[in-house]
Amino acid sequence: SSTAALSLRPLLRQTLSATSVAARRGRSMLFMSSEARDKLTGAKFEENDKAKNPQGRGGHSVAGSAVATELSPEAQETRKRIQEHQEKCQKLTWAEEIRTIMAQKSGFAVISTMSKKHAGFPMGSIVGFAVDEQGRPYFSFSTMSGHTQNLLQEPRCSLCVTEQNFKGAADARVTLIGTVNKVEGEEEDALRKAYMQSHQGAYWAEFKDFGVYRMDEIKDVSFVGGFARAGDITVADYMAAAPDPLMPFAEPVMNHMNDDHTDALKDYVTYLVGVEGGLDSAQMKRLDKYGFDIRVAKGTDSGIIRIPFPEPVLERKGVKEAIVALSQQVAKKKAEAAK
Repeated sequence: SSTAALSLRPLLRQTLSATSVAARRGRSMLFMSSEARDKLTGAKFEENDKAKNPQGRGGHSVAGSAVATELSPEAQETRKRIQEHQEKCQKLTWAEEIRTIMAQKSGFAVISTMSKKHAGFPMGSIVGFAVDEQGRPYFSFSTMSGHTQNLLQEPRCSLCVTEQNFKGAADARVTLIGTVNKVEGEEEDALRKAYMQSHQGAYWAEFKDFGVYRMDEIKDVSFVGGFARAGDITVADYMAAAPDPLMPFAEPVMNHMNDDHTDALKDYVTYLVGVEGGLDSAQMKRLDKYGFDIRVAKGTDSGIIRIPFPEPVLERKGVKEAIVALSQQVAKKKAEAAK
């Protein structure tokens, strides 16, 4: 599933529990959530649903922090509406989201190899990558690079990949653990060509000291999609999933919305979700067949809000139609509010 989580100094505040406890302070009745949640979206800092957290990972200890704040009954009700809206939004499965992250064009990631120079110590390197049809990452490495020498001695490694437009802790990242080996023969030539298509201008991939290497065996797939969205999926599920069909043109659509329609994005968050109080900025950060995520900010706080499409969209034309339909919903709500 995709994110409704926050970054920086949250608009990530504790809120939105269906069960709340009252506490008296002076003359006013204030409420605190029984779960650690974000102030704006209601995103959890812990996940007690066994279906979503089969490994039973514990939540963050938020006592005494900025998120452990008290809320008025009115604020509690507003956050509850936002939470209920966000939890009903359809999202990609974890496997689909991970495959979409891994399939990004011009992708760079951190590969951690075992140091040949300092035995027993890992070495992190930022490297370009692409993936084959099975989702196995492959690379163009020079024999002179330290990580290449490390892999030739010890092929076991990990690769940490972030989603495009990664900003911080509320955004998604995936780590693959496996073994990387050199690819030879005709397959090397085919993968080199594919790598250069993914990384436009990577002419150096044809240099004689550069070869193609691939994580042939993936042992583990670990995912962090934001606060309280962390766990593993099986390698079989990862390989069986497909990237989101909108991925090839998501970036230009988002750029267009962010450059020319930021007021519309703010309206979606305000009128369709119910976020109140005005926003300083709103930027579309992710687009998929079920909807899109908007990174919103007010003052020093920021957060992520999900806007769902009425039905899944599988082609570019459908994206425009779905966004127009959302704008029509906003116009209707504005007209009703003006009466």
